[in-house]
Amino acid sequence: MLWLTASFGIKRFDSGLFLRPVAARMMAGQPYDPEIISAMETAMSVVLSDPVCDYQALQDLAVVRAAFAEVAFQGDDADLADRRLAAATEAARASLACNPGSSRAWTILAWIEHIRNEDTPLLRTYLRKSYETGPFEGWALVRRMEILLALYPALDAAELAHLQQAINQLIYLQMVEYIGEHYVSAKPEQRRLLRDLLAMAPERIQKRVAHIVRAEGEDIALPLVAPLGSRPWK
Repeated sequence: MLWLTASFGIKRFDSGLFLRPVAARMMAGQPYDPEIISAMETAMSVVLSDPVCDYQALQDLAVVRAAFAEVAFQGDDADLADRRLAAATEAARASLACNPGSSRAWTILAWIEHIRNEDTPLLRTYLRKSYETGPFEGWALVRRMEILLALYPALDAAELAHLQQAINQLIYLQMVEYIGEHYVSAKPEQRRLLRDLLAMAPERIQKRVAHIVRAEGEDIALPLVAPLGSRPWK
């Protein structure tokens, strides 16, 4: 029992319970009121000083803080963005101290390292840890795809395999909205990779991706999708 406690941490139902639905909504990309969440910051941060190592609450706190950091990073306040990135890093590391097997925490550290330094050996280490601890976890899967796709084609063989597996898994889970959105902003070599993998997907998947891409004013050539202008009566 001591070994299990040291290895996996203790999961309580009373500590940080309110963080769970907030983090779940943020991971699902659902809207939330930033002012209400900001007002909860002090109460949420209590889990950092909790004598019980509630890794689930700390992991949820890291997810929420990472969402805050992403909003700040997209704004014009560089100092606020840096403070929120530091806060997300603190929560992610606290979660890993309780449970080194937290794929979400490793993914958050990888995302922060990518935001700050684009590509470093430390980023590659975080990505590897994220994959090893949760190769098929949906939220981590999407985040890893974003980072690895941004680094493509400067990936080694293992990293390229992870990227291809992430894209194929998203296709299998029919979470192709993420693929379509990233295709729109991708570079030519990244688009080529996405097209090659999507060309082997079922017809309904190809059509969904084409619809998403075309709704953004772009186009994508896939074997099971009629080219634009080929059926004017439709």
